Amino acid sequence: MIRKTFTNEQIKKLSENKNISHCGGKVRYTKAFKQFAIRQYNEGLSAVEIFQNAGIDLAVIGKYSPNHLMSQWRKALRAEPDQASKILNSPRSDLERLKSQVAYLKAENHFLAQLRAKKKRN
Repeated sequence: MIRKTFTNEQIKKLSENKNISHCGGKVRYTKAFKQFAIRQYNEGLSAVEIFQNAGIDLAVIGKYSPNHLMSQWRKALRAEPDQASKILNSPRSDLERLKSQVAYLKAENHFLAQLRAKKKRN
């Protein structure tokens, strides 16, 4: 998937919207907006209409983003409750992702060291 980069003007414009909690490399939407959008979607509005009514410029975020995001948010609601809250509230921070990656690599190195030691004994 290609990640869209935003200009400073686009970031400023998106950040002014009350439905957007953070805008930088990614656009993060408020929990209230996500819940409102899902209710509106279930009532029959299209994802594009919901985003346009919220004042979010589709030319900036991409014309397919509303459909993709709505699909993600609805999928999160069908998932287990604690998973849904994680997905709906915000994605994992880079620090959390990096910490888990370091822990995984340490465990992998430990396993490989044990494997090498066992191989030397044989």
